[in-house]
Amino acid sequence: MKALILKYIEYLFIFLAPIAIGFAYFLVIMLLKKINKHVNYLLGLIIPLAINVIFLFMIFPSYQGGINPAFVESVSYFGLSLAGTMTYGIFAISASGIKKRVK
Repeated sequence: MKALILKYIEYLFIFLAPIAIGFAYFLVIMLLKKINKHVNYLLGLIIPLAINVIFLFMIFPSYQGGINPAFVESVSYFGLSLAGTMTYGIFAISASGIKKRVK
C-alpha cells in the first residue's frame, strides 16, 4: 500500500512539475519586464518553443514503425514540455490582457 501511495505522489509530481516550471518562468519574464521595458511576453515564448521543437525532433528518430519504449518516452517528454509552454502562454496572455484593460 505504501508503494502505491509513493507511486501516486510521483505521478502527481510529474503532472504538476511542468505547470510549476511554466509559472516560475512567467514570473522571471514578468520581473525582467519590470526591469527592462523592451522585454515582451512574446519574446519570452521563444525559449519554451525552442525546447518544444527539440523534443519534437527527438520523436522522429525513435519511431521505428511501431510503438516502442523510446518512442513513448520521447512523446511524453514532448507532452511535458508542451504543458509548460501552454502554462506560460496562458499566464502571458492573461497578463497582457489585464494590462491592456487597466490602461
